[in-house]
Amino acid sequence: MSSFFLAGAEAQVQGSPTMRLHALIDWQAIEEKLVGLYKREQSRAGGPEPYSPLGMFKLMLLGQWHRLSDVQLEEALKVRLDFLMFGGFDLGAALPDSTTICRFRHRLVAAGLDAPLLAEINRQLEALGLKVSEARGAIIDASIIESAARFNRTVEVSPKGQVSVSDSADAQARWVKKGKHYFYGYRTYLAVDTEDGFIETSFTKPANESETKQFKRLVRQLPGSVDGILADKGFASLENRRYLQRKKLTDFIQQNGHYRRPLEAWQKALNRLIGTLRYKVERAFGTLKRQFHLARARYFGTKQVQAQVHWAAIGFNLLKAQRKMERLQMQPARS
Repeated sequence: MSSFFLAGAEAQVQGSPTMRLHALIDWQAIEEKLVGLYKREQSRAGGPEPYSPLGMFKLMLLGQWHRLSDVQLEEALKVRLDFLMFGGFDLGAALPDSTTICRFRHRLVAAGLDAPLLAEINRQLEALGLKVSEARGAIIDASIIESAARFNRTVEVSPKGQVSVSDSADAQARWVKKGKHYFYGYRTYLAVDTEDGFIETSFTKPANESETKQFKRLVRQLPGSVDGILADKGFASLENRRYLQRKKLTDFIQQNGHYRRPLEAWQKALNRLIGTLRYKVERAFGTLKRQFHLARARYFGTKQVQAQVHWAAIGFNLLKAQRKMERLQMQPARS
């Protein structure tokens, strides 16, 4: 970005929420993880120079934080100084269009970088003292994300009489009943730390897959410092409890009663205690759906939706870190 443009723009946008978030992170460490996304980096073939992978990744974050489609993000980039500065683009230079943004997102998903980038952001927040580096407990939960596509069964008959049935443009989404309502989409799993509620890890599966069966995978993805797991009755099973015993992790999964075996008084008291601590993961889901617009997916396919959740989780953790800095009256280590 030209020094002339920086001189005029920096004073105007430096205090914006977007740039305050930008100041938290060592973006060079992020850039190192994005090396190799373009074949041209290896072949050094001719043709136009691709846009900076770091700048394109920052656009992914902006699109999620501000609920912008690729087309809307392209337009916003032309008129918002904070977007230009956040992405490192220069006013008057060629800017990425919606097709370029879409293609880069597919590159990130294909490379499987969404989870490693969330882990890198968390590592940096720990180094800054904003996130507890050795959280003793983790709270886990799952929530439904509706598909970006509506369920619409169509039947096509070829000239040769062959019949093909299609239920939706989103072939990996599935139906699930929750309470009295049916949902078509995915189920996202989160683990947050018990200290401040930062998102530790996440993954996404089709909505019809059992919560109980995903428990072990979620626990395996947690930091080694965690020694206790809090969860609701949806994860209660003898297999999961025995798994925690083998891992020497404290079992704080809520007790699940049965009409032939009602809960005892101590079990009800334990459930109430766990319930008072679980608000942190419920609050995380609430913020992701309300502020980061995850009530409904924006893309088709499990991997694409999972990446969307990870981008939103990065935004959630950065926002939480920024608010913690303001509460503690800390100054960003970077500008």
